[in-house]
Amino acid sequence: MLAGPDAYRLIKHFESLRLTSYLDPKGVVTVGYGHTGDDVHHPSIITREEAERLLNEDVHYFETKLLRMLKRDPTQNQFDAMISWIFNIGEDRAGKSTLIKFYNLGQDNEASTEFLRWSNITIKGKPVRYRGLVNRRQAERELFLTGKMSF
Repeated sequence: MLAGPDAYRLIKHFESLRLTSYLDPKGVVTVGYGHTGDDVHHPSIITREEAERLLNEDVHYFETKLLRMLKRDPTQNQFDAMISWIFNIGEDRAGKSTLIKFYNLGQDNEASTEFLRWSNITIKGKPVRYRGLVNRRQAERELFLTGKMSF
């Protein structure tokens, strides 16, 4: 299964395009559509085409990771919602999550509620509710449950 257009719309909407590298709220060097990693240096500038390429590579990476975690076939909207979520939180945290556990047990409503639990960032060792993540998690949950997004 591949991420569909809704996964890309969610990621692009909430990550936003930044052609100049920046530090995210947790202090991680980031560029493009939320791309991080050893290949990102600060300061640096990339092109729109490079940002699209990095996004496609990142999404493909997370498609592979997510499919290995799932024990049942998702609908396209469920997969797209989970791709946006894992793109944001990373595969290590996703793999240990209750969201994946509920999904694998066929408990979709419970799994959908778990999106909302991922709305905090840690700053100076303390969890802080982050409005941007609250909005993102609501959109992911809505897509997961209904196949629609209202943002």
